[in-house]
Parts: sequence; C-alpha cells; structure tokens
Amino acid sequence: MNGMVKGLLSVAVVGCVLAASAQSKFPLKVDIDVSTKRNTKQIGAGDAGSAKVENVQVRVKIRKSGGQAYTETLTAELYVIGKQIHTGYLGIIDVVKKEFNFTKENDNTFEFASKMYPLGRTGGNINVGGTYETYLVVIVDQAGKIIDTRSGRVIKERGIAFIRELGPKTLFDRDGNVIGTVDDPGKAFKKAVPAAVRSIDDGL
Repeated sequence: MNGMVKGLLSVAVVGCVLAASAQSKFPLKVDIDVSTKRNTKQIGAGDAGSAKVENVQVRVKIRKSGGQAYTETLTAELYVIGKQIHTGYLGIIDVVKKEFNFTKENDNTFEFASKMYPLGRTGGNINVGGTYETYLVVIVDQAGKIIDTRSGRVIKERGIAFIRELGPKTLFDRDGNVIGTVDDPGKAFKKAVPAAVRSIDDGL
C-alpha cells in the first residue's frame, strides 16, 4: 500500500515538474485588441465659442495566442486616461479590473468594455474641460506578474508602474508629478459654458 502511494506521489511530482517545464519553454502569449467608441454632442454655440460633450467607451479583447494550455485566473487592468484642456495635465478617468480564464468554451478569448464616459469641453475664447487621451491595458497572473501590456501611446515600464500605483481620478503632469484629482463632473467646464457660448451682441 505504501509503495503504491509513493508511486502515485512520484508520478504527481513528475507531472508538476513537466508542466512547469512546459510553461517555461512555452510561456503564455496573448493578443490584446483595444477599440474606442466615441461620439460628440454639441450642447451650445455662440459667436464667442462652443461647448460640447464627448462620450467615450473603451473596449478590450484578449485572446490566448500561444503557449501551453493555461487554466489559472488572470486579471485585466484597464486605465482610461484623459487630458485637461486648460492645463495639459493628464488624469486617470477610471480604472477597470476584470478577472477571467481562458477556456475552450470562450474560445480562449475574453472581452469587456468600460462604461461610457462623458467628457465636456468648451472652445473659442475660453478653453476648459477634458478630452480622451489614451489607454493602458495590463494583464497580470495570480502572482502579480505582468504577462503583457498594451497602450495607445508609448509608455515605458517606469510609466506603467507609476500609472498602476495611482487611483482613479488622479491628475498628474507629464513628468510624473501628482497634481491633485480630476474634477467630476467638471466645475470649470460648467462655469465656462455660458461665457464660451455668449454672443457678441450681448456686449460682453
């Protein structure tokens, strides 16, 4: 009996070693496709300027493209990044995290989408508000190891680490200095709309 148990344990150990070896020789590879749905609605216009709201939604599709069969749970992190018109500062509009697994049932593919974000801005004599700038997608395993990343702009490893440390609504400059938080829904934008869309005939 003891010999049988030892034999089974030996087989199990060998199986684990072979699996680990296969994972190291044929590591998980993924394809990350990101698309952005955007539409703009004009909410006011005058001789002095205009005001509009841009609605933005980010969609992510992750597909296993190589490596051994992978059954562990992965996490997809999506960072939606905007820019303040009047300052040039960048802000993390939202952070979306989704856990998923690659299975035959889902054809080794996982898809998700952010919610729709309304970003208001004025133009003309007064320029305030925000606009969509880019995205960052990070795929990590259960140990926190990064499997792959994708972004709409060139972001170096240091920049990726910095963005991942920040919470949603964080406002920062291009040198990586945290400035504060993103206004929600945008007090400066709301105050600027009447002035931006005023008519010259108003005498103001």
